Amino acid sequence: MIESKVICPTCKKNSINDRYQTYWMCNECGEKYSCINGIPKLYLEDALGKVDKEVKDDDYKYMAWFYNFWMPFYMLPVRPIKVSIKLWMAYFLLVFSFIFLFFNVIDLIAIRGIGSATIYDFLLFVPLVIFIFLLSKQPRYAYLLLLAIPIKIILSFRNFVPEKTHSSVHKEFQEEYLESDERLKMLDIASGSGNSLFRHGWMKLNADYTAADYAAGMIVQGRRLMSKHKVPADFILADATKLPFKSETFDISTNYGAVNGFTDPESALKEMVRVTKKGGKILFLDEREYESATWLENVYFKKVFAYNNTIVGCPVELLPDDLEDIQVHQVYEFVYICTARKKM
Repeated sequence: MIESKVICPTCKKNSINDRYQTYWMCNECGEKYSCINGIPKLYLEDALGKVDKEVKDDDYKYMAWFYNFWMPFYMLPVRPIKVSIKLWMAYFLLVFSFIFLFFNVIDLIAIRGIGSATIYDFLLFVPLVIFIFLLSKQPRYAYLLLLAIPIKIILSFRNFVPEKTHSSVHKEFQEEYLESDERLKMLDIASGSGNSLFRHGWMKLNADYTAADYAAGMIVQGRRLMSKHKVPADFILADATKLPFKSETFDISTNYGAVNGFTDPESALKEMVRVTKKGGKILFLDEREYESATWLENVYFKKVFAYNNTIVGCPVELLPDDLEDIQVHQVYEFVYICTARKKM
């Protein structure tokens, strides 16, 4: 049960004893935490970092329900075509629609004249304005529309071969846990829609799963995904830099695609290690350029792939001293995986 793992993020005491459907309360400091759809929100909005709050408000507040589409969409040139055909279809539909709408306006202004405008022209002008407005609010996607094809062409000729693949890193990481007699405890931080927790081989483990995220819309999706596949898991709304868990609670702690974007990645990594048991392991994945990237790939990386990042690359220098066997693997052109073990 989640109750046995949590502490009050305000006073750091294991004293949240009043738990109801609409709120949880700490008996030590009196802080009251609301529940959203029955999921406790064990963090305070005012305590969120500046960038974390901006991402939460801008990217997740209105777009959380489209996460499974728009998150893979900005990685379009990097993903294998065989798994992104639908995304490429959406890309070409957007590009051709924009070109059609744009040239209709040019035709009206430069050739036919404004005086010849019809209701049909007006109906075409409105979606163009909306299109431009959305791209101005999310410039990442404007760059993506421009760069997706040239970046895909560059990567197609490059033949990047990693020393270890994404799947082999996970397989090696999980190997020692597959025959575990004890029930493991696993934490997935910034779990989002739950895809990362559900995928990558984690469901093979004999484990109790806990998913934490600060965006309610995302964590609700994760709960729905786990429920659909009948996987028992605990869900909690939490700030990664002030995790509401007891120290040395989890055997495994993971984080997919969030470390580089935190306002304070050092605190997030320290918290990740703090809640991991001695001898336990951590794994996190995020964006990093590879050495032979061209200048155009660098533009794509900075303007699209790592648009919200506060740091670039794997922050090995920020990892706590109580870690050992730290390994960083470049598994894709723009993606690394870092693994480590907490010292006994």
